Amino acid sequence: MSPNKLLIISGPTATGKTSLAIKLAKKFNGQLISADSRQIYRGLDIGTGKDHPKDTNIHLIDLIDPNQSFSAAQYRLAALELIQKTWQSQQLPIIVGGSGQYIDAIINPKSTFSIKPNRLLRNILNHLPVKFLQYLLKLIDNETYNSLNNSDINNPHRLIRKIEVKLTFKNTNNLPLVKGGSGGIDFLHISLTAPTSYLYQNIDKRVKKRIDLGLINEIKSLLKKYKWSDPGLNTLAYKEFKNYFKNPNPDSFQLSKEKWRFHEHSYARRQITWFKKIPKINIIDITQKDYDKV
Repeated sequence: MSPNKLLIISGPTATGKTSLAIKLAKKFNGQLISADSRQIYRGLDIGTGKDHPKDTNIHLIDLIDPNQSFSAAQYRLAALELIQKTWQSQQLPIIVGGSGQYIDAIINPKSTFSIKPNRLLRNILNHLPVKFLQYLLKLIDNETYNSLNNSDINNPHRLIRKIEVKLTFKNTNNLPLVKGGSGGIDFLHISLTAPTSYLYQNIDKRVKKRIDLGLINEIKSLLKKYKWSDPGLNTLAYKEFKNYFKNPNPDSFQLSKEKWRFHEHSYARRQITWFKKIPKINIIDITQKDYDKV
């Protein structure tokens, strides 16, 4: 095997990325490395879909507790270390997942990765409401604020990071560059996709399945140790049920379920848009007749 080869399998949710990655790992002596920003949390199993075959080993899953944070910069360091170890074992590293920021961290790292977390600032900002964080970012960096999508603008951890970066380097044009970029890695990037109507059907089936598997009991168990404001519980499949747990009844359950479906649909659309913008990517429609041959 030639050195410094990397295979990336990305795409929106419910396209069968992991299934394809497992097949290719068996065929090409590969090691799977997850690029899923939700599966890094221990205990978030049903809602994040950790229903992998028992004989499958996927790295960078169950890394942290739900009350901890894990940045794209931290992911980059962990993933690059695994990639190097996989090469040393004469195997093919296969990154698989739909978290675009994680994949970008490998092949197109941001200059802001060199800015270390400011613990004192974070301790202060962590106690502030989202509305105030939005106001603060808009005040100090209106351009960045206006560039955020709806998900980021309501994510306190991402808002805090934006504020942290801006306060560290008032002129973002003077940010230090990350050395190495993709580090000279020879990678093949395959991104699976499908018409949104097809994805929505798959997502809806998945939502029903995960509820049937016991998602509500999983959340109930997590709430014994963690808070709704913790990063893990502030993610898709969990945050939507906050109102249900405050007022449990059939109507609030149905509303939470529909909200989750809607958010998953929106997330899939954002993923499609994200991956279309990435250079050197091979997008494959899984609904085309000859997909299996491809």
